[in-house]
Amino acid sequence: MAAKTKAQLLEEIKSLGNENRRAESSLRRRTDDLLAIQKKLDAFSHTLANDIREPLGRVVSFAQMLEKDRSELSDEELEHYLHAIVQRGCEVVAAVDELLAVQAAPSTEIAEEIGPLDMGRVVAGVLERMAYMVREYQAKVIVPADWPVALGHGPWVEEVWANLISNAIRYGGQPPRVELGAESKDGSIRFWVRDNGQGLALEEQVRLFTRRDRNPATEYGLGLTLVQRIMEKLGGQVGVESEVGRGSLFYFTLPAPR
Repeated sequence: MAAKTKAQLLEEIKSLGNENRRAESSLRRRTDDLLAIQKKLDAFSHTLANDIREPLGRVVSFAQMLEKDRSELSDEELEHYLHAIVQRGCEVVAAVDELLAVQAAPSTEIAEEIGPLDMGRVVAGVLERMAYMVREYQAKVIVPADWPVALGHGPWVEEVWANLISNAIRYGGQPPRVELGAESKDGSIRFWVRDNGQGLALEEQVRLFTRRDRNPATEYGLGLTLVQRIMEKLGGQVGVESEVGRGSLFYFTLPAPR
């Protein structure tokens, strides 16, 4: 076998170097993909924990109260606490179901279910489901007489409203005053929820949809990660406008029918 020339050896070394670089580049891409998946899973588990902690805590509190004081409670009070336990339990189930659905549903499947929404009916369903919370906080919820038509997936849009309205009630003024509304702009509809709470500084607004370590006792954003995921799936956006001392306005956008 003839000995390889110096030029041939150099060419082989160069070829091996190119293959090594391609392998390293492919490995980096796969590593980045795995890290991105891990990051999404971490955010998902964190959101799930946050969404179920507060309602589950209330279920436990109401149950403990019944266990301790049931002999001293009137029939009306017993009915109130039992109703609250059922409602909060339903919230936990709904939060888990919707998070799993949003996490797993391919965009192609959801696209087939997107259509014109009767937003008045959607909002009415949310407020009926949250009636116990409105009574508990003595909140005033102002709803417009008419709604513009937008394109979306009804069950998901209902969860968006439920998250934004519950936050507005929970972190609003005393008593809370919550105003809902909508406006058309540039081929889309912007829906919003305005509260009379303390408002948010600019730096808090910037962190609101990206923070991972939220304090459930004070954080406006319980469920906002879910809202953001839903909007990404539906081709919309979510945001906030706020000023310290003047309350906050949380909004989301959906496409208008053509």
